[in-house]
Amino acid sequence: MPKLGSRIRELRKALGLTQRELADLVGIDFTYLSKIENDVMPYSPSRKALKRFADALHVDELELLQLAEKLPSDMSAIAHTDQGIRLLRHAAKLKSPEEWEDLLAFLDDQAKSGSE
Repeated sequence: MPKLGSRIRELRKALGLTQRELADLVGIDFTYLSKIENDVMPYSPSRKALKRFADALHVDELELLQLAEKLPSDMSAIAHTDQGIRLLRHAAKLKSPEEWEDLLAFLDDQAKSGSE
């Protein structure tokens, strides 16, 4: 799995952004971004900063949170698989309580039929 800094660098370059441009979009100093990209920070950026990175880089916030090891512990186990990430991405798009109930009913049915 790539490191957070190398992934941010890869995404930044794919968009044709300089470090200064990305730093301005995210609202951080470009020297801080340089340290992140080179994985020399003793700590990872905050969840809030990772959200801003995700928005600026047009990438799913979950990917950056996972690379930064900042997912809540109950989500972390799910997010370590491609299928888990797909599930979380779909769930994040649900808008209404009815959509949630439909998904939960489906999952309950699957769990029930799997235990029979």
